[in-house]
Amino acid sequence: MKKVLFIAVVALLGLGNLNAQDAKFGAVAGYHNLSQKLSAEGNSISVDINGFYVGVSGEFTLSETLNLQTELQYASASQDGVSIDLIVLPILAKYYVSDEFSLQAGPQLDFIVSDSEDANVFGLGLAIGAGYDISENFYISSRYAFGLTNRLEDAPSGVSIKMNTFQAGLGYRF
Repeated sequence: MKKVLFIAVVALLGLGNLNAQDAKFGAVAGYHNLSQKLSAEGNSISVDINGFYVGVSGEFTLSETLNLQTELQYASASQDGVSIDLIVLPILAKYYVSDEFSLQAGPQLDFIVSDSEDANVFGLGLAIGAGYDISENFYISSRYAFGLTNRLEDAPSGVSIKMNTFQAGLGYRF
């Protein structure tokens, strides 16, 4: 938990150096799919769990076509008695291909807040996605994050659990 708070504080302090006139803040919400992939001895099995996410966002202009978008989300997914709650922090470079359409990529940090025995609660992923500005205030976005962290604590060699996420949502800028 201390690592996540430290990273969040460092990220927010770093964003404070950006020009405040070129910053937009807002709220986001949407569909969240969590895919857990267990790999062992060359075999793998995946389990998909569906849910939702809500959060706040900040977008900072770096140049005419490049922005930095960060979000702080609460995501919850449950299915067949399995429930996983996460705090998710994507930090994305957002490249505008046109005035409305953007491509996004960057690291995504997550922290499991639900009860999770024998699991690494902190995770790192690589997110890629796209967005479309419907108007000056409303936008839609979709992204997929590839989990890079083995979530199984003290895993034997060749055994891993990785969490990938897919999100599609609607955002509103204030």
